[in-house]
Amino acid sequence: PAITGTICPHNCQDKCTRNFMEDSVHIRDAKLAAVKGGASAFIDSLTLPEKTGGKAAIVGGGPAGMAAAFFLGRAGMEVTLFEQRDRLGGIVRHVIPEFRISSETIDLDEALLAKAGVEIKLNTPAPALSDLKAAGYETVLYATGAWKHGSVALEKGAAMNVLDFLLAAKAGECPDLGTDPIVIGGGNTAMDAARAAKRIKGVENCRLVYRRTRQYMPADEEELELALADGVTFCELLAPLSWEDGKLVCSRMVLGEPDASGRRSPVDTGETVVLPCTALIAAVGEKVDGDFFAAQGLAINPKGKVVVDPLTLSAAPGVYVIGDANRGPATVVEAIADARRAADAILGAQKAEARVVTEADRKACYAKQGVLKDYDNAKGEGARCLDCGAVCECCVTVCPNRANIAIDVPGEPILHMDNLCNECGNCLVFCPYDSAPYKEKFTLFSTEAFFRDSENPGFVRLAPGKFKVRLNGELLEVSLGDGQIDPSLERIMATVERDYSYLLDL
Repeated sequence: PAITGTICPHNCQDKCTRNFMEDSVHIRDAKLAAVKGGASAFIDSLTLPEKTGGKAAIVGGGPAGMAAAFFLGRAGMEVTLFEQRDRLGGIVRHVIPEFRISSETIDLDEALLAKAGVEIKLNTPAPALSDLKAAGYETVLYATGAWKHGSVALEKGAAMNVLDFLLAAKAGECPDLGTDPIVIGGGNTAMDAARAAKRIKGVENCRLVYRRTRQYMPADEEELELALADGVTFCELLAPLSWEDGKLVCSRMVLGEPDASGRRSPVDTGETVVLPCTALIAAVGEKVDGDFFAAQGLAINPKGKVVVDPLTLSAAPGVYVIGDANRGPATVVEAIADARRAADAILGAQKAEARVVTEADRKACYAKQGVLKDYDNAKGEGARCLDCGAVCECCVTVCPNRANIAIDVPGEPILHMDNLCNECGNCLVFCPYDSAPYKEKFTLFSTEAFFRDSENPGFVRLAPGKFKVRLNGELLEVSLGDGQIDPSLERIMATVERDYSYLLDL
């Protein structure tokens, strides 16, 4: 919570339904306010969990490893966490600059592990899988990060690796960068490096060179803005060729057709640009050490990453690979998501029952729509949350034809009205999920002809208590209570016939 409250990219806020009214709920700020106001008391209140069996080894003490250790330890497993450095935190502690996240902040999350009963072994290189199995660990999770250096091919000269630079800068051992250092790259780590370089004594100008435009930089928008605010100069559409005598020669690029990632490919124009450069730092993407995993007998794909089950992140029976070791360089919250997914698979966690949404729940959510943001009070953010995990009615609110209707039935409260929909796509645009409600919501058809002309899942009433239904492309004729279809869908049809009969005539 302390790490994510400070440096999480807060992608959740992009999908927050509050955005449609004013500003998203500031989830990260609220999390940090909770940590600052209550972390110590909360940690003191925790007690060691009862050990219920199972022995797990976690290799790597970054956010993924720490999260997995906490989840498994809290559930009662015997957990040992192996970390090759002298403190936990991984990239966050040892690489990300102190001005972005303090060591004291990371300490708060580290303290949670002790209360979860996790045994921590520092200064311990990654043990081999065979050794861990021989030591009695039935479950092994590798969270070793992506520390293998990326590289830039230059005709002359060699760039310093960004991790080496940031490790040294954070330890106070950074070499002299001169007056005009340049960072190559456009990701979050490149932004960290440029901002850190700007703070080093003697640096007058720090430039960031990227072969595409700012629009296509993979860094979070917030990180771009912070770098600009710190005075970093962005040099776009430049690809480094050579570095010598204090000068970096670059090819001038233009944007061509989109590549597989959707970003427009840089195309060399044949022109060159020369920039003053007293130190060169390459932040072009670190990699997973595939050789290490291959040595453990795990399958490696052509990109050098471990082959894992996409649902459980299992690489072999009892072996899981999570975080950057699985994804390559990614975000803290993605690392924690991996930890959660693997822990659920190990613990056999059951999916929670769907919440039954009542009319009172809806009224409470509607009432919250009038609570406006207090920019000076992060603690009050919860009052603005519209509880869309339980009551999401964006498609109802934004439909100009009122073709999506909230009905009072548990589990699936949105009914789509075929006769009122002109397929404008407004509900697709505003849906916070990856969904097209006008095509995917259970649909009420007014006539059999309209039912036949559509592919939507849905129903048309044939007679009182009798319906024709389409599910997964299959057509059925059902009677209420005959058990042919899912009870939740049958409840929708029964509710419409009993409480919303006027809809049958629209």
